[in-house]
Amino acid sequence: MGSSPIKIAVLDMYDGAPNMGMRCIHNIIHEWSNTRGHEIILTVYNTRGHCEIPDNSYDIYLSTGGPGSPLDSATEKWDIQYTQWLEQMFQIHKPVFLICHSFQIACRHFDLGNVCLRKSRQLGVLPVHALIEDELFNGLEETFYAMESRSYQIIAPNDEKIIGMNAEIMALEKMRPSVPLERAIMAIKFSEKIYGVQFHPEAELKELVLYFNEASTKQNIIEEFGMEKWERIQNHLDEHSPIQHTYTHLIPNFLDKAILS
Repeated sequence: MGSSPIKIAVLDMYDGAPNMGMRCIHNIIHEWSNTRGHEIILTVYNTRGHCEIPDNSYDIYLSTGGPGSPLDSATEKWDIQYTQWLEQMFQIHKPVFLICHSFQIACRHFDLGNVCLRKSRQLGVLPVHALIEDELFNGLEETFYAMESRSYQIIAPNDEKIIGMNAEIMALEKMRPSVPLERAIMAIKFSEKIYGVQFHPEAELKELVLYFNEASTKQNIIEEFGMEKWERIQNHLDEHSPIQHTYTHLIPNFLDKAILS
């Protein structure tokens, strides 16, 4: 990309909901630019709240997670413009990284599987099982850990559509031998330059510790899932938590590949 600043667009899909995701994404991008010595220009677009969509002049695009249903918004103006943008990015081969809600909308739009509600909300630091070798997973184990916070899932992959667009399923959710349910898709390589994940690789350990120890958060988790769930989450948030390894590797790996492509 030469000596010019690297232009990065972040599509904010949180619709004004309180979150740590945007702060963590900003931190990752700035840490990456400082470590690699890249000058960057970072612009945020309020996609759901103000129907803002970036043009195609950026070098790299990241689209965030967010609350709500990835199905109910299909006829809303912002969603229509967003999926048109996805089509354009696919056609002109721009590097795009899709997180959680953005990933779900992309899977719905490209019809890559059944986007549906889970039987219950998934929350916590959980294992993700990589199926292929790819630059995105450089430095990560075949089974790595990531923050999940989702009510929806992608199952029943549409093999015909996946093959037709030369996409590839990259990872599945944790193994559950005692649960007779299909394992959800956790990551897809939509093209050589477009990746999407069902988890939150931007989640940073210190941010998670603060969040899960807030009195209101703890109370809500205990009321919804029980004390055992909150204690399991805490057990994954000590100073040796593998979640930090995902934070320091996965999105930086994408950014590294994006500037070389």
